[in-house]
Amino acid sequence: MEDDSPNKISITICGDGGCGKSSITLRLVRSQWIHEYDPTIEDSYSVTRSIDGLPYFLSITDTAGQEEYRGLWTASNLKSDAFLLVYDITNESSLGALDHFMEMIDIEAEQRLEDNYRLLKELGDSAEGLEVGMPPPVKIVAGNKCDLKDGRIISARDGLEYARKNGCGFMETSAREMVNIEETFARK
Repeated sequence: MEDDSPNKISITICGDGGCGKSSITLRLVRSQWIHEYDPTIEDSYSVTRSIDGLPYFLSITDTAGQEEYRGLWTASNLKSDAFLLVYDITNESSLGALDHFMEMIDIEAEQRLEDNYRLLKELGDSAEGLEVGMPPPVKIVAGNKCDLKDGRIISARDGLEYARKNGCGFMETSAREMVNIEETFARK
């Protein structure tokens, strides 16, 4: 009998306030775009998507971008399988704001490697060939609002260079125009 249960993937969406994290999330989950800006403290959503013919259950956490709420970033956010780091192509400081989140994610990735190494060492020869512990998280940088070409301040090249420098995938998106929303969440 085949197992039809979808693979579960937890995704945390982070970035500066007003860069479109909630818009991207609501576009994916509800196929809606909301024009009004309403700062998020933290919202959770879930959706099932088929990627390469396989069902995936995406558990999405949309986090606060305002600096005063960043302390609320919980340890559970850092246990995510993937991170979507969003910046606004029309706001120069929004790309630099990703450094804060990137630093925390990199610390978490290092901790996972240390934990996995320790676990492998404890298991000894019985663990040979096994994958144990949590893999490093997938990181994707998304330059949002690519529909606002006239207001662009951050070039696609600069966004791509930032992503490469930090070991991330890269996409430009538009929640308003539904550009690369599904594709961004389908990246591995």
